[in-house]
Amino acid sequence: MSIVNSENGVTLKGELLRKMIHYSSSLIPVGYYFLDKNIILAVLLSLLVGLIVVEILKYRSEIIYSLYIKYFGSMLRGHEYDRGKFRLNGASWVIISFLFCIILFPKLIAIVSMLILSFADSTSAIAGILFGKRKYAPNRTYLGTVVFFLTGALVVIFSPKYFYSFNEYLAGFIALTLTTIADGINLPVDDNFTIPAIFSFVLYILYLLFYPGFNF
Repeated sequence: MSIVNSENGVTLKGELLRKMIHYSSSLIPVGYYFLDKNIILAVLLSLLVGLIVVEILKYRSEIIYSLYIKYFGSMLRGHEYDRGKFRLNGASWVIISFLFCIILFPKLIAIVSMLILSFADSTSAIAGILFGKRKYAPNRTYLGTVVFFLTGALVVIFSPKYFYSFNEYLAGFIALTLTTIADGINLPVDDNFTIPAIFSFVLYILYLLFYPGFNF
């Protein structure tokens, strides 16, 4: 995602802090590589419940809302200030997307999909904020999209593989290309969900095509 200014109600400093937190989400796929699936699911579900509880209290309690604004206000987008309609924040969508990938897809596919979100999305956003001049869609810059693909390419190259074969790398790059295009379209669903969901779905289909009968 390529945010180019504060038109979403976020200051430059706040957007950069937001992306630093986004980078830290990479600890989840890294942890998943070494830990049991059920442990990661338990951690993510606990985090999600906690975030949703805070969101609900934010709408009902002036004290909670004031603390929320005090500590996170610089990082919040316009709709995250709004108390008139309940909406999940970006962090909740990250956790939902991670749960989606871990539950539905094989381990290494889920890991690379989550890393794409953590690194490619965050790096492209920062590039768009600092250097993006030309926009082709709301909150999308040409530079941000190029950076998204290049950062994603590094993730595809260096992430763990089943075979380390040509077809496996090819599948990763095809999935990355389609995910980059989808992200550029600016879909109505939160991109913290769509990026790993699209990437993992496409990559899984390609594994089935390239390695028929393979038991993940």
